[in-house]
Amino acid sequence: MRNGIFARIYARRPVIVHRLCALALIVIGSLAVASSASAQDADREHEAAARTALEEYFRAWNAGDNDAVAAVSNFPRLSLGQNGQVVVRETPEDIVTDFEALRQTGWDHSTLDLAEAVQVAADKVHFRIVFSRHTAGGSPYSTVPALYVVTNQNGHWGLQLQSILPATFTR
Repeated sequence: MRNGIFARIYARRPVIVHRLCALALIVIGSLAVASSASAQDADREHEAAARTALEEYFRAWNAGDNDAVAAVSNFPRLSLGQNGQVVVRETPEDIVTDFEALRQTGWDHSTLDLAEAVQVAADKVHFRIVFSRHTAGGSPYSTVPALYVVTNQNGHWGLQLQSILPATFTR
């Protein structure tokens, strides 16, 4: 039979255990929140780096500069066209767009109308893209949805995959 001081401690044991459990949950919850905040910060950094590469790609494209396009790409680079055609560029030397022929079709520049990061990881960001092609007068003549994947290879963020859907607007 328990009596005296031991009886009082034993009687309070459930309260002490509950308080210890509550304290443990608070500590674990705080660590989880801190870890989650840290992961969100890292995701924001990865997304920002990938977005910078994506914007640089559009600047290079609009400049009609194949070397700059290659510099902001990662290889092998894969393009999936709107009709299912597949183009694989193994090396930077394989980036060869005839910008003069493109200009003869009426193209002057493209705008990145939407770039929404839909999935973010330390080495890859998937973007839902909408871009428009414009004439020299600034009028859009085609708007195209796409999926672009920007990857991180050895610290270099670059475009590695483009999957272009049929245009949603053409004049």
